[in-house]
Amino acid sequence: HQYKTRGVPVKFKTKAWTKQKIELALKRGPHKSCQEHLPFLQEEFIDMHNKGQWIVLPFNAVKDLPGLRLSPPGVIPQRDRRPRWIVDYSWWDVNEETLPLAPKDAMQFGHALDRLLREILLANPDLGPIYLMKVDIADGFYRIHLNIDDIPKLGVIFPVKPGEEQLVAFPLVLPMGWVNSPPIFCAATETATDITNAALSEHTNVPTSHHL
Repeated sequence: HQYKTRGVPVKFKTKAWTKQKIELALKRGPHKSCQEHLPFLQEEFIDMHNKGQWIVLPFNAVKDLPGLRLSPPGVIPQRDRRPRWIVDYSWWDVNEETLPLAPKDAMQFGHALDRLLREILLANPDLGPIYLMKVDIADGFYRIHLNIDDIPKLGVIFPVKPGEEQLVAFPLVLPMGWVNSPPIFCAATETATDITNAALSEHTNVPTSHHL
């Protein structure tokens, strides 16, 4: 309910960065791989901006935002596919200093097969054969918003050409690379599953049969 109504909190076990550290991070800048993929990054961020996922602003306009931290992005080339851009939230210890407020037990890696087999075993044979369906949620992390006051804490140094005004990108949603993004996303999807299964077991709000 908190994620839905107020957004995901971003809290640290350390004090806010000083202006000196912000300037140091800005001077260090993004990973050099970004300079090789500037057109790709510009296209990528325009798309994410239009979807309401990220926003890019001049550094001079955001340098005094409370809690501001700046992390370097990078780009990973992929064979026969578009490059993949990432944020290194570990470089300046953003991940290490993040408080583990997300329920990590929601990430049930390694137990998926056990869960599937259990559901198959317990299924009512009177209902007919069992069908399995795998759903991949596009931009999954990007469907859960951050708390608006905490957005500056996950800032990213946006790469620019030499001599251009320095820019900073801010995620409005769960960013890839932040340590709390996976458990928060898993908690949200597991909760949606629990609510759905509870409604089905109580025979309330049962959806009409799918045509497939």
